[in-house]
Amino acid sequence: MNKLGIFLMISVIFLAHNSISAQEKCLYSYDPSQTTLEWTAFKFTEKTGVKGTMRSIIVKETKKAKTPLDAVKNLNFKIRTDSVDSNNPGRDEKIKQFFFGSVAKNEFIQGRFTQITGAESGKALLNLEFNGKKQTFPVTYTIVDETVEVVGTIDVLKIGLGNGLQKLNEACIELHKGTDGKSKLWPTVDIKVVSKLAKECAS
Repeated sequence: MNKLGIFLMISVIFLAHNSISAQEKCLYSYDPSQTTLEWTAFKFTEKTGVKGTMRSIIVKETKKAKTPLDAVKNLNFKIRTDSVDSNNPGRDEKIKQFFFGSVAKNEFIQGRFTQITGAESGKALLNLEFNGKKQTFPVTYTIVDETVEVVGTIDVLKIGLGNGLQKLNEACIELHKGTDGKSKLWPTVDIKVVSKLAKECAS
């Protein structure tokens, strides 16, 4: 190998080493301004999706960690039910009044993730508590750079919202009629959480 080849090889090794060292010096932490919670509910017999978001997610006792997964794995969160946003104010008011309003303790949905397996992608359990009821739901997650994405499906009947689902469907009975003329509101809701973590690296 000539001198130029040796120089290039050393340069590549040096740059790779510096890149790894820089990554090891980075710290990640939860950033509420870069976090979204999107939900998809379903109406009609043919199961047509209706999308929305929850605008208020409260996370306390955040921490800085060396990996994105470690930064979020033990966080506890609270979701304000009155922050529901389906891009339709009339629909939002009905969801608050008839759906969440069907139970007494309806201000917050509390939750955390447990039994996390994997590194850059994996599975976990979403633990939810609402109106005194506790339930777990399986979710999957992926991590790309400093962005964490979690997806899963919630059965609202399991957290005590069966009566609320019925009341909401009755309040919007004509709007929930599909091509077969039957009014249907499904109990399953798909969720997707995307959180871009704050990243601090030493110079």
